[in-house]
Amino acid sequence: MSDDSTTAPEDGSGQSQEGSRWRRRKRPGPRRAEGMPTGPTEVRRAVIDAAAQLFCRDGVAEVTLRDVAQRARVNLGLISRYVGSRDDLVRATFADLSDKLTAEVRADPTAARGFESDSVMVCWTRILSHLVVVDPETAVELGRAPMEDLVAAAQDVYGQSEPAARLRVAQLMGSAMGWRLFEPFLMEAAGLDPDSIDDIRAELLGVHRRLAAQPLPSPPDPPERPGAG
Repeated sequence: MSDDSTTAPEDGSGQSQEGSRWRRRKRPGPRRAEGMPTGPTEVRRAVIDAAAQLFCRDGVAEVTLRDVAQRARVNLGLISRYVGSRDDLVRATFADLSDKLTAEVRADPTAARGFESDSVMVCWTRILSHLVVVDPETAVELGRAPMEDLVAAAQDVYGQSEPAARLRVAQLMGSAMGWRLFEPFLMEAAGLDPDSIDDIRAELLGVHRRLAAQPLPSPPDPPERPGAG
């Protein structure tokens, strides 16, 4: 009896070419959502940007790696692959903000640094406030560059000596950082009009510029009003 069935030709390995093609065929992987970062550079950039936004808004201690991954639209495991641990992410984010703040200072050393919650200066200050408690050496190492550029600006713009420039920059940055951390408290506790916030900030910036230009030694303390106290 003749066999009318058709047998697929073999490929020399004892397997039919049809079966071989079937086994080589792969199911397509899941489609990547449009706009998701790809590759080490894009993923690292997206993760650091997302971390900066969340650390600034919620505080470093309140943000998890899962929060950052969701914000950055990346797989959680990619953070450890391209950035490292959570502590590594905090340091990398602060280093990136320090670079951005340094660039701002170099571009215009006497310009107003932002007071908005998402400004580089505010985010830098909020992460710095965390690092100076948990890792002060890293805070100094990564946060020194903007300070050094401000010292150079005080010498170049206002003709300060190096000792005076260093002291004045430390003084004005202490005021600037404190205001950005505690502005809501300072406004309410001092009874300041919230509708005057723009004028108050402008006045603060003027005080900082005058302080940066004040040479050493400082003028004597003003006399007290007779009968005061």
